[in-house]
Amino acid sequence: MTCFIDAAIRRGLTVALLGGLLGATACASDDELNARSGGKEAPAEVAPPAAKAPAATTAGPAPLRVSMFLELSGGMRGFMPANAPDAQPTEFQTYISQLASRTRSSPAVAEAQFLLALQDTPAPTTYQHFRDVVQGDTREAAPGTELPDMLETILGQPGAAGRVSVVVSDFIYGPANKADIALMKVRITDALATVRQKQLAVAVLAATSRFSGTFHPAVKTPREKVSMAGQPMPYYVWVIGPPAAVGRYLNEVTPGTEARQAFFGLALLKVPAAAVLTQVPLSSPLAPSGEGSVSFATGQPSPELEVSDVKDGVEFTVALNLAALPAAWREPAFLAQHLRVQLDGGAARLVPKSVQVLKDVAGLADYTHALRLRLSALPKQPATLRLSLPAPETPAWVADWTTQNDNQPARPPRTYRLGEVVAGVREVFPGALPPVFTTQFTLTQD
Repeated sequence: MTCFIDAAIRRGLTVALLGGLLGATACASDDELNARSGGKEAPAEVAPPAAKAPAATTAGPAPLRVSMFLELSGGMRGFMPANAPDAQPTEFQTYISQLASRTRSSPAVAEAQFLLALQDTPAPTTYQHFRDVVQGDTREAAPGTELPDMLETILGQPGAAGRVSVVVSDFIYGPANKADIALMKVRITDALATVRQKQLAVAVLAATSRFSGTFHPAVKTPREKVSMAGQPMPYYVWVIGPPAAVGRYLNEVTPGTEARQAFFGLALLKVPAAAVLTQVPLSSPLAPSGEGSVSFATGQPSPELEVSDVKDGVEFTVALNLAALPAAWREPAFLAQHLRVQLDGGAARLVPKSVQVLKDVAGLADYTHALRLRLSALPKQPATLRLSLPAPETPAWVADWTTQNDNQPARPPRTYRLGEVVAGVREVFPGALPPVFTTQFTLTQD
């Protein structure tokens, strides 16, 4: 399907969305545009036509099936002191209680299981008992299970590859066999074999909470145990499952939080996108800056569009539906930094400061973001314009939160060799992570 991006460039450039990937465009035929304008070029006040997302998107994804695991070991009890009328719950208790409640009641979740990760095997429990444990009923606490063994056991649960597994733990890995310290990354990678085989995604959410009680460091010298009285300590929530399901759980179930995050394997098969007419009212957030529309011949604002020559370049707006991305990846600043544009046989770039969140824009209710692309060199032959979001690598906060010696809890709080644990996760995935998404346009010149 071929459509005109803008009446201003229809004499020189047409843009077609690849139907198999995108399925929706904001465009009109030549006859329709002429009919609206009496055979003349459309005036600058023409509003963007409605652009609908693909029908498959509006049908909605399948409900989630979730298993939520809480490590119940002696080392975790300090996050979950018994509640008292005159004491505030810890940050851990507040967040995990809310996460469990939302997991149980969210319309996105069709089935929720709650389990306690004990020494030998996860033990299914009721939501009510799970909630009571978080609020301080930790009498069942058992000696901790080594992290690789715990992960392998959780991912070995029946049907785990098709579910979202939510694992709550301090993720401290201090191998009893000290020779395994040199193999920490390998042990974690091996434990996540199912992730590799089933092409699952892993999200790591990190936060801190007051900790009161006995802390069991991985490094046992000079103290095997450390008594703490409300100092902040790190804890983590790992979300593992099919990429689309993990993304949906993060967006629709997890509470809003400032937790640090890392995502691996979180890729989208389709991102609804549409090319949008640039002749829009000046009051629209899609309009170019300045008065009037931009003249593609001069690059300056003009009350009328000059279309005799587009050699100097052309701009148009693209609307995207990025609702399936995690909140951190939907921020305009993040997108502006990481989005990549490629035009075979030509030159294209993202217009600076053009990425924005769409709110209440007529005709674009099915889209969450808009941005502008500038083509400064047009290909002579039909070519593909690609807009992609490369997968970010391990974020910097992971190195900031790692320590080689946790025997003396530090400020800011850190986790023993966290960098190697996360490196083990990263090793599960290909050396070059696939892009989070790619959308494609076909450009042809008349």
